[in-house]
Amino acid sequence: MVKIYGKDGKEEKFDSKDVENQLKAAGLPERVAKEIAERVEDRVEDRWTTQKINEETDIELRRLQEDIDRAHASYKGQASMGSYNVGETRMTRESDYNPENQPRSEIKVEFRNVDS
Repeated sequence: MVKIYGKDGKEEKFDSKDVENQLKAAGLPERVAKEIAERVEDRVEDRWTTQKINEETDIELRRLQEDIDRAHASYKGQASMGSYNVGETRMTRESDYNPENQPRSEIKVEFRNVDS
């Protein structure tokens, strides 16, 4: 059991649920808040202050943002190339659609001049 020091200097037991609840109250989805709280819990050490825990939480949030930024840049890079794979399906941007490259239909239309 890890003991930490609160703002008032009192010793208390560390509970990652407190971090999770604060993150949810700040607007993070539950699963993201839980993941960040677990990361902080893995790093927290005996006799840390709540200020130190807040600093570690900020570090984990920045790491998460860096991961998101990297994934977004990768996605944008793939999408700007015109296509990307989603599972077994190859997706193509609508702006890259070229009807000349599409197979033509074999339907024949015949127009006749009909005298009335």
